[in-house]
Amino acid sequence: MKIFLTAAIAIVLSLAVVGPVAAQEMSMCPHGETIASLQACVEHAREQGHIDNQGVTRSLVAKLGAADAALERDQPAVAVNILEAFVRQLEAQDGKHVVSPHAGHLEMHAQSVIEALTE
Repeated sequence: MKIFLTAAIAIVLSLAVVGPVAAQEMSMCPHGETIASLQACVEHAREQGHIDNQGVTRSLVAKLGAADAALERDQPAVAVNILEAFVRQLEAQDGKHVVSPHAGHLEMHAQSVIEALTE
């Protein structure tokens, strides 16, 4: 029981120390409901080291490029499908190559773009 409590206290303390910094960095995200703003958010996360694998970054950015191209062809349903694949990739990389709070943030940002496209 003592080990469990010690581990729980360590987690809470680490979140208290890291939380404000992560929140400040995520507040720099443009948060627009556009694919371009989502791409800027992905690139910012990579620059800050919150995505630690260049291949993952390239794959995420490629999906956003494909979604944007679908919009240019006037195919919003295709763009939404691609953005949903983007979200699934983030879920798969959450805690692996994408730091969890940032994966959640990018997922939330992608969902806001999807909602804007489906309205």
